[in-house]
Amino acid sequence: MTDESPSIRIRPDELRTVREAMRDLGSLLTELEDGEVEKLVLTQRNRMRAVVVSLEHWSRVERALASQSTLESG
Repeated sequence: MTDESPSIRIRPDELRTVREAMRDLGSLLTELEDGEVEKLVLTQRNRMRAVVVSLEHWSRVERALASQSTLESG
């Protein structure tokens, strides 16, 4: 794994610490499900560590990737 941080667009309301996420997981999941935020970017020691998205959003991402893969191989 590389130490280089990936470049993604992050709104200030999408940024959370891992500690915050552990404490407030239920309400954060509600924010995702209600569409208040598209994703949550979790940080630890001032580094981006993970991105959390709703199951519905992830399903759309997987379908889009599968479609792209099919187009590229066909």
